[in-house]
Amino acid sequence: MSSTAQDCWTSVDDWFAAICRHPFVVGLTDGSLPEDVFVRYLVDDAHYLDRYARVLSQLASRAPDVAGIELWAASAVGAVAAERELHRSYLVPRGLDPEADAVPEASPTCVAYTGSLEAAAHSAPFDVALAAVLPCFRVYAEVGRHVMARRAPGQHPYGAWIDTYAAPEFDEAVRRAEAYLDAWTTDRDAVVAAYRRSTRFEWMFWDAAWRADPWPAPTS
Repeated sequence: MSSTAQDCWTSVDDWFAAICRHPFVVGLTDGSLPEDVFVRYLVDDAHYLDRYARVLSQLASRAPDVAGIELWAASAVGAVAAERELHRSYLVPRGLDPEADAVPEASPTCVAYTGSLEAAAHSAPFDVALAAVLPCFRVYAEVGRHVMARRAPGQHPYGAWIDTYAAPEFDEAVRRAEAYLDAWTTDRDAVVAAYRRSTRFEWMFWDAAWRADPWPAPTS
C-alpha cells in the first residue's frame, strides 16, 4: 500500500506539470526570467516565510509527541534561517530589505495562501493541517530538482536559489516531514484534499509574481 505522502504527491501530478510549464519556472531554469519578476517573487516569498514559520510553530504546539514538537519547531527555525539569508543576499543590494517597513506589501495571492495555512494550523484536524503545509516542502524540492537538471550552463543569475532547493539537505527535510504525515494521518481523503488545495496555491504564487498580481485600487 502506498504511503499517504505518496498518494498526496500523485494527486497533484497535473498541478506540478503546470508549475514546470509556467513561464516563471521556465525562465528561472534558463536564466531568462526578468530580474524585476524575480525581485517581486522574493519580496512576496519573504512575506510568506514570516507567516509560514508561524504556521509551523503552531503545528509544533499541536504535535501529539515530542518528535513532532522537535520536527516542526526545527522546521520553523530552519526556514527562517536559510531562506531569510537567501532573500537578503539578493534584495538588499537592490535597495530592498525584507525586514524593513518600506518593503512592498504582500500580494493578494500571498495573503490568501498564508491565510489558508493559518486557518488550517489553528482549526483543521492535525493531519489535515500537516497536509496543508507540506506542498511548500515537496513542490520546492521537486522544482529545485527539475531546474537543476535543466539549468543553463555556466554562471546563472539565480544559481543561489537553485542550489538552495536542489540541496540534499533540503530533500532530507522534506522526507522527514512526509514521514511524520504518514505516521499521523487519520482521514486520508481530507489530507489529500488539503494537500491539493495548497499545491494549487503554489502554482498561483509563481503566477502572481509573473503577472504582478496587484491589489485593486478604488475607482471613481
